[in-house]
Amino acid sequence: MKYAIVGVGGRHAMFRRAITQTHAEGNDLVALCDVNETRLALSAGKVPKKGNGIATYEAADFERMIAEQQPDTVIVTTPDYLHHEYIVKALKAGRNVMTEKPMTVDLEKLRAVLEAQQQSGKQLTVTFNYRYTPARTQLKDLLMSGVIGDITAVDFRWYLDRVHGADYFRRWHRY
Repeated sequence: MKYAIVGVGGRHAMFRRAITQTHAEGNDLVALCDVNETRLALSAGKVPKKGNGIATYEAADFERMIAEQQPDTVIVTTPDYLHHEYIVKALKAGRNVMTEKPMTVDLEKLRAVLEAQQQSGKQLTVTFNYRYTPARTQLKDLLMSGVIGDITAVDFRWYLDRVHGADYFRRWHRY
């Protein structure tokens, strides 16, 4: 499976590592794309060397990246307010798309994404990386081991603090 990632900020590293290290067999990261050349070079330098290295593209060359690299799936980890732009372009180019949550930030953009997905017939997956943080992974391992017995009910509550939680949701609507 061939992958390309657009947006090489903090969120993309988890996907890059999964494709190039954790699940490298049968998967190939063929391109990275971003507006920031320094971040792009830094990320490309962390991809294990294959041949001439990984292809990198400026954000303005996103469509060229898809045409030249022919990824099966495009992973979108840009800032939230830009998700729809790259999701729609990738779907229209006939690619499956994986994006970090939120898929988009308003109803108009959501409609554009859903229309592109329906017209393309391609898969659109929205991920939620929080479930893979070390504490959550350890908890899952503990529960699955059976050490506490059979699980008959789960009550999950997540309290957002006023600093991070409020800021996180505020960022969705700042543009």
